[in-house]
Amino acid sequence: MSAYVRSADLVGRAGERRVLDAAAAEAAAGGVATVLVGGEAGIGKTRLVEAFTAGLTGTVLTGGCVELGAEGLPFAPFVAALRGRGAGLAPTERARLAPLLPGLADPPAPPDEQSRPRLFEGVLALLARLAADGPVALVVEDAHWADRSSLDLLDFLVRNQRTAPGALVVLTHRSDEPGPRGLRDLLVGLGRLAWVRRVELGPLTRAEVTAQAGAILGRPPDPALAADVHRRSDGNPLFVEALLDAGGRPGVPGSLADLLTARIERLGPRVGAVLRAAAVGGARVSDSLLSAVCAGSDVPAAVRAAVAAGVLVVDGGGYRFRHALIRDAVLGTVLPGERVELHRRFAAGLGAGGGSDAELSHHLTGAGDGPGAVAAAWAAALRARRALAHAEELELLERVLGWWASVPRPAELVGADRAAVLERAATAALWAGEPGRAEELAGAALAEPEPEGLGVRTAALLELRAQARVRAGRPGAVADLRAALDAAADHRPIRPYLLNALAAVLMDVPDPRGARAAAEQAMAEAADTGDDPAEAGALVTLATLDARVGELDAQLPRLARAAAIARAVGAHQRGLRVLDRESHLLLGFGRPAAAERAARAGLDMAAGLGLARSAGSTHAVNLAAALVTAGRWDAAEESIEHAVQLVPPPHDHGRLLSLRAEIAVHRGELELAEHLLADVEGLAAADLGAAPALVLPRLRAHVLLAGGRAGRAAELAVAALTGPSLATVSRYTWPLLA
Repeated sequence: MSAYVRSADLVGRAGERRVLDAAAAEAAAGGVATVLVGGEAGIGKTRLVEAFTAGLTGTVLTGGCVELGAEGLPFAPFVAALRGRGAGLAPTERARLAPLLPGLADPPAPPDEQSRPRLFEGVLALLARLAADGPVALVVEDAHWADRSSLDLLDFLVRNQRTAPGALVVLTHRSDEPGPRGLRDLLVGLGRLAWVRRVELGPLTRAEVTAQAGAILGRPPDPALAADVHRRSDGNPLFVEALLDAGGRPGVPGSLADLLTARIERLGPRVGAVLRAAAVGGARVSDSLLSAVCAGSDVPAAVRAAVAAGVLVVDGGGYRFRHALIRDAVLGTVLPGERVELHRRFAAGLGAGGGSDAELSHHLTGAGDGPGAVAAAWAAALRARRALAHAEELELLERVLGWWASVPRPAELVGADRAAVLERAATAALWAGEPGRAEELAGAALAEPEPEGLGVRTAALLELRAQARVRAGRPGAVADLRAALDAAADHRPIRPYLLNALAAVLMDVPDPRGARAAAEQAMAEAADTGDDPAEAGALVTLATLDARVGELDAQLPRLARAAAIARAVGAHQRGLRVLDRESHLLLGFGRPAAAERAARAGLDMAAGLGLARSAGSTHAVNLAAALVTAGRWDAAEESIEHAVQLVPPPHDHGRLLSLRAEIAVHRGELELAEHLLADVEGLAAADLGAAPALVLPRLRAHVLLAGGRAGRAAELAVAALTGPSLATVSRYTWPLLA
């Protein structure tokens, strides 16, 4: 085989380099920029990014995605980007980023729904801290192989990037493949942001192919050869290399896969056998594992030859194929029986060496070992849960469920019955933002036979399905919670929690009488069981209900008591809810200054908990509402703009846009108000709550009145006043009547 054929210089791509250089200059000047680099396989995305980052000053964090999905390491590109940086992190940073630092201990507390937002905000805070000392670049390669959790984190970081001035993000992806679910939406959504640029790498021109061939051959190519290579390669640089490696002779295989396979064959059978093993091993294989799988072969000599030929590259303590297309070509030469045997060897090596459970499950599946694959997938799901990779946890648990009927004694393999696996999967689906799937899985768990004396599990499953139904906007939550209370009749500790959940749902129905009864019962049973957080929750519900009928001053001590309980027992979510309700109620009673103080306290508390962009968004809405009510429109506008930059969930985003529209109406900016109201209605797929159901018609009515359409304005008002929201938020009714 000829020497390693690769141009020493990057050929072409001057326009793309200008885009990347401009983005780097923007970050170096204290701004932010993101560049999305797309192109077909082999077109030179990695080569372009390598050449670009080689000239950067400051910190460069690089990580790549691997073609394993849930079987890979959750948040793989971020784990790779932070590898070796744990020693430079403060203790609080290490605690927040622990799921991305596998060498450190697991987080001290079991994960909950707020653990993932804290992790995301921790990564953003780290970027901001690094960028404060100089430009920082985060490079994520091969996003078409990204796991769902990595895509979620990327989306969060780029949308909130302006809070980390000096940060540059570069993402590469194949544009000729659909990629994982969510990648297309991610690219489209990010492409709308002002600081995001898109670069699409096209084929090299004939002149550029000629230049590439000259750089590879070390001399100007024969014009006929250059023309033929350009025609046959379609300007794909990897194809150009393969054609030149084959000598550019007529009659050589015409497809890229055939050309790459011919390159491997010329390395000889011993090297080929090691490469086939490496290809089955995955995108990257460690030296020790490859040596164990290929015991009896001269692995160092084979690897050395493959590296010299540009087939493999050294990657830390292991190896990876220089390009995924080369690995694909090698995999295509592996015979079925050989593949099964190699999977078996990899599984044995991973089992002996303490490898990843997800990777072990992948190889056991390939080896046809169903029981082993189930046990490994279950262990991998538990690891994914601790890593806060809920979508990957769900995928692994559904794999376990898929094997359930075809392996002997599956419950013994995982140490749990099918209902327990379904419950874990339903929880993972809920936390992954898939409430519809969570409802289905919880329903399947409820259909399983109930072991005697496990009524509390039935109650927990019913409550889980109720949560899923509320989030999905589907009926049945009240019935589920009442059934859960019946199932938990003899299990006192869980009942206050269930009663509070029922009271919250009934308050939104609205059924204030039923909500009051449930909250009062929760108070009584919480006192019996010593459940302080449940008592605080019941106090907040009762204070809200009584304040709605005109008793605010009498309820403020109740809220203060709930806040004191929350502080004493570290129930931070309860404490945030107290401040939310306090600000909301104070504003409803015409006390904007006090409401503003409570809202700012909520924002400070959320920021202190590392939840400024998740839990904090509700308090940002309260602050903006207090400022609007006080007539401080400039301050309110600034507050709203800042809150929107934090990328709040749709519910809060809609409320913020409604408040900005209200300012526009007051200022007579009717065209802007129309535009904003249209944006709010575009969020209609999300539950925007009762307030917008009354606020939006009032704002639209104001716009119509200003345009001389009083009749249509009256129709809107009447329609809104006949809706169910009237009994829930009467504070919005009077402005509508006026």
